[in-house]
Amino acid sequence: MKQLACLIFCLLSVAAPAVADPDVEAGENEFVASSETTTAATGSGSAQTTSPASDVRYVYEPFCARGAGAGPDVYYGCGDIESCGNDGQLYLVTAVSQSTATPVGTTCVEPGAVAPADVLTPGRILQAFESIPLPEAPLEVQPPGGVTLVNFDTILHTDAQPFTETVQLLNRQITFDIEPSEFTWTLGDGRTLTTTDPGRAWRAGLPMDEYVSHRYVEAGTVRLQLTTTWSARWRLPNGPWRPVDGTVDVTSPAQDLEVTTARPQLVSYD
Repeated sequence: MKQLACLIFCLLSVAAPAVADPDVEAGENEFVASSETTTAATGSGSAQTTSPASDVRYVYEPFCARGAGAGPDVYYGCGDIESCGNDGQLYLVTAVSQSTATPVGTTCVEPGAVAPADVLTPGRILQAFESIPLPEAPLEVQPPGGVTLVNFDTILHTDAQPFTETVQLLNRQITFDIEPSEFTWTLGDGRTLTTTDPGRAWRAGLPMDEYVSHRYVEAGTVRLQLTTTWSARWRLPNGPWRPVDGTVDVTSPAQDLEVTTARPQLVSYD
């Protein structure tokens, strides 16, 4: 207990200015330090040690920057992580023992540094997002049948819907809220079109500016392809939503489209 008391006193002496206690519960976002040795954590302002008679868990949570208009003690419920060091991110370290949770300091994780094994760094969150199987948004073309006309509005659209996925990461339950954020249409004539709109199928009475469309100016065969960019935000159970630092692209299979010309022809009716 003397070691624990010294730890708390020493770390509080280098911690950030006093803030409201974080909402921390044993069993969530934690690891157990139960050896008799002392191990320094990566960064500054935190360390981990226990005595043989105690079972202390040290919890690392992103330390949120104050949002615009927030009061001086509002650090949680925001989106961005507080910066520190050269270009690092700040994490709050909390000691959890039995029914008590005590903030004991902060640690700064610099880019490229080896973070403590149980810290939910942005890179680890992104890796978890990248491991989730994402749906392939199919590319749909109208007119159907793989043929369109020169100087005709060829309509493009896809079906990509937001969804949620929950995964286990470092013994924690992480929920991702995933959505398609951008669509890159490779048109096959040397041009690309980037939209945030997935487009829509043709519907009578809907003006053309409501569609994602393209006019080909030369006849020939072109190869179309669609790349859907997925973005996400994440959260721990009952925690605030935070953006994932990165996106994932999924490209649909290419398909050929024949661009042809139409010739007017008089037809007689008997």
